[in-house]
This record gives sequence, C-alpha cells and structure tokens, in this order.
Amino acid sequence: MNSVSRRQFIKQSGLALTAAAVLGCSSRQAQPGQPNILCITCEDISPYLHCYGDGIALTPHLDQLAAEGVKFNNVFGNAGVCAPCRATLITGLYHNSFGANHMRVTQQYQGLPKYEAVPPPEVKCYPEFMRAAGYFCTNNVKTDYQFKAPVTAWDENSNRAHWRHAPQGKPFFSIFNLMTTHESQVWDRANDPVVIRADQVVVPPYYPATYHVRRDMARVYSNIRVMDREVGELIKEVKEAGLWDNTMVIFYSDHGGPLPRGKREIYDSGLKVPMIIRFPDKRYAGSEVDDMISFVDIPPTILSLTGIKPPDYMHGQAFWGTYKAEPRRYIYAARDRMDEQVDMRRAVRDRRFKYIKNFHPEIPCYLDISFRKKLAGMRELLRLRDAGSLNEEQMIWFRRTKAPEELYDIQQDPHELNNLADDPAYADDLRRLRQECKDWMQRIDDKGFMTEKELVYSMWPGGVQPETQAPVITVADGQVRITCPTRGASIGYQINGTGYTKEHWFLYTGSFRINPGDTIRCVAHRIGYQPSPVIDKTV
Repeated sequence: MNSVSRRQFIKQSGLALTAAAVLGCSSRQAQPGQPNILCITCEDISPYLHCYGDGIALTPHLDQLAAEGVKFNNVFGNAGVCAPCRATLITGLYHNSFGANHMRVTQQYQGLPKYEAVPPPEVKCYPEFMRAAGYFCTNNVKTDYQFKAPVTAWDENSNRAHWRHAPQGKPFFSIFNLMTTHESQVWDRANDPVVIRADQVVVPPYYPATYHVRRDMARVYSNIRVMDREVGELIKEVKEAGLWDNTMVIFYSDHGGPLPRGKREIYDSGLKVPMIIRFPDKRYAGSEVDDMISFVDIPPTILSLTGIKPPDYMHGQAFWGTYKAEPRRYIYAARDRMDEQVDMRRAVRDRRFKYIKNFHPEIPCYLDISFRKKLAGMRELLRLRDAGSLNEEQMIWFRRTKAPEELYDIQQDPHELNNLADDPAYADDLRRLRQECKDWMQRIDDKGFMTEKELVYSMWPGGVQPETQAPVITVADGQVRITCPTRGASIGYQINGTGYTKEHWFLYTGSFRINPGDTIRCVAHRIGYQPSPVIDKTV
C-alpha cells in the first residue's frame, strides 16, 4: 500500500472511539485493552465435547482451551439452522425482526425473487465498529448473512483472509469458519476412517438404535475430532507468530447438531451450542458460566470485550467486558420456512422450562426436506416410520399434527418429549412463558405473520431490489469528505485504485486529507440494497 493511503487511513481511524490505543502501537502487538481476537466458529454441533462432559468425544485442543479459559454452559442459537443464525450473529438483531427469518432468502421459492433481508438503516455489520476503532477484521470464509456483505464489513472476506495480513501496529479480529462438522459432511465423509465406532455412541430416545443411526452419530463425533485438530492448527499459528500472549480466542458453533430432530428445530438439540473464551493472560482459567446467553448477545459482547460500546439498536446485551449487562432470564428462538417447507414456530426458554408456540399445528414437526434425506439415518427413520416400527417417543416428531402449545421441564426432560402444556400443575409457568413469547414478538416486530411475498415486497417495493445512491465526494483545501444520500449506507474508499491491497477498501468514518493528483474511488452500500455505482474523482 502506498504511504499516502496509509496516512489517510490512520488519520481517519483517529476519529473512532477507541483508536487512541491503536495509534500508539509501534508493532503488530495491540496495546493493553486492545487484544487480538481469534474467533473460531464451526458448523452444526451441540456441546458434543469432552470438556462438556461428553465421555465419547475426543476433543483435546478444545478441552485445553476450556481448561485455560471460560466455558459457557447455556448458550443458544436464535434458530436451529445457519443462515438465520448468521444474520443474527453479524447484526445483533433477531433474524425474525428484519426479514431474515426464512431459510434461505437467497433460495428460489414459489416464484419470488432471490432476495436479501433489509434491516433498519442504522444497522451495520458489527465488524465495522471494530474497523472504525482500529481493528483489522477478516472473515474466512462463510458469510450466509441473508444479505450480501458490504465491502465495508471486513478488511478481508475470502478463503485467503487471514490475520497475518494485518498492517503493522493494528490488532486483528479474525473469524475462521470450519466446515468439517457441517451436516453435509456426515454423508460426504461417510466412508472416511472413524475415531469413534458406531457401537460406542449413546443413542437418544427419539432415535432407534439401528446401524445407520449409530453410524451417522459416529461420523458426527469423528468429524468433530477432525475439527478439533483444525482448531489446534489455528491456535498453533498464533503461537508460532509470537502473538498468543495478547490474543483472545472465542469458539462456538453456528447452531446445534446436524442430525434429524436437531438441525432446523427449536428444541435444545437444535439450539444449544458450546462456547469457550480463552483470555490472553488465562484470567478465569477453568471457570464456567451458567448464565443464559443468546446468539443475539455475541456481537455486543465482542464489542464490549474491546471496549467499544454496543449500539443501542442491537437486541442483544453484552455478557462480558466493559459493557457487561445483568444476566438475561430468557432466550428466544424462531423457525419459519425451511428450504421448501413452510412452518412458523416460536420458543422462549428459561433455566428450567421451554415454551413453544405452534402457529401451524396442522403441520407436523417433521418437515420433508430433500437435503436432509441425504442422511442415511434420516432415510432409516422414514423407512421405520412407514413400517410402523418406531416406538411412541420416536413417533412424536412424525405425528401428523402438533399441539398448539408445548411446554417442557428441561431439568426432568432434557430431550423435550413430555409436553406439559395441558398439565394443570404447570399452568402458571405456561401462562408466564406464553405471555413472554407474545411480548418478545411484539417488542421486535416479528415478521413471521407476513406472507413471504408480503415480506419481500415490504423490503423490495414491487419485488425490485433498491439501489444505494451514488456517494458524493467533496474536496476542499485538500480535505476529502464523502457523503451518500441513502440513509444508513456505509462507504468504502480507495486511494489511487488501492487500499492495503487492490481488493481492499478502507472504511470511511470521517474526512481526511489527500495529495493533489490523487484519485479517490468510493462505493456506498446499505445492507439489503444493491451497492451504489463506483465513483472516481481525481483531486
């Protein structure tokens, strides 16, 4: 990168909230209070880790991370599937509050356009706040946000993105998404060697203990072992670079396990995930936190951990760091269309009870999703269902209808098989959680009551994606100011056709100086809109 571009970016970063610590850096190491953050996310696992008490799992690297860090025991996704969860994980908003509630919005459905969710104009991808504060932010490589990530979201966003590319003196925030444990890898890796045998797994009561079911479960555990090694490799890279003593590590899964009645569901088997945070100086090493935590809390917490005040529009609250809030009492979840199958379910859970409201009781819990039937275990369940060979507990998921309401005592019934909604002994808890569910849906303006066509047209008038208006560049006395008429648009810019690299775009946060003869290139993008045309102006 040329020195002019470098100077302008540092000057601009100086306007940000916590940039003073960054500007004082003389090396890649961040100043106290500004740690590097390595964020490792994996796909589709419940707390199937040895450090969570799972005696079958082989997860030595994650176990060591937990021994040196904090293990969170009650972390829940806002949905049981990736794209709605990732919409929440990048915005800090519940997915069903801004049109990201269907899986996926980029999938063709009933003649509707492949659309993008459009959050309120003030909403940003949260790494923008970290970039403005001086962090070098990278994502490798999955997004799946239910909208196209603006170029302002990340310094790097590709399968080559890496914290190693951070300019000297800048702390990094780097996400690595590990795909090894994804649902698809259960069949894609079906014939790979296993480290957990089929006869070792403990089959939950909602499955028959058949060969194919056991084999799928064994494959899940074996994939987790491979993923654990990948975690170890990412940690090793940081250690070998001499950055371990000033790097925080955050690990979690993007939702619960990949198998039937887990993924896509709003039972704990689809929502509950492992989460570990290891602090650079091993503070709180080996400790556990039992507070209720939702995915909506992760963006404000990451900001809080770096001293950045979370924006007020976020639905979540920080559970650690400078802006830590009081522990929440409830977590919430939602399920709407899954691939080609439509439903609407909402859930609220406290430490003991889970309440589920079924808005379409005439639809079974089981949705006949083509993608899921690639699992040998799923095909086995369907074969046994059709043969009348499943027992009562195994048939609950396949019942032709659902109860309008469900209530489970998680402490006594962790698999959520005994519906207590009609039991008078639990009437008070039913009323309390029913009202809490209604209040939550009202607070966030739940979009589930809209047909998907109504939803699309409310965000994209006439079904046509709005376009972000072109940015306006003003230069006076060598000072550059960039504005955009589209409310809520973020602006990225380059100087002389480059950022740190040809692909990199600086995040515009305020005016900066430029030399005569330099060319400014910029683009504006509001989330869910088309990006603006790219504008060039030579001073």
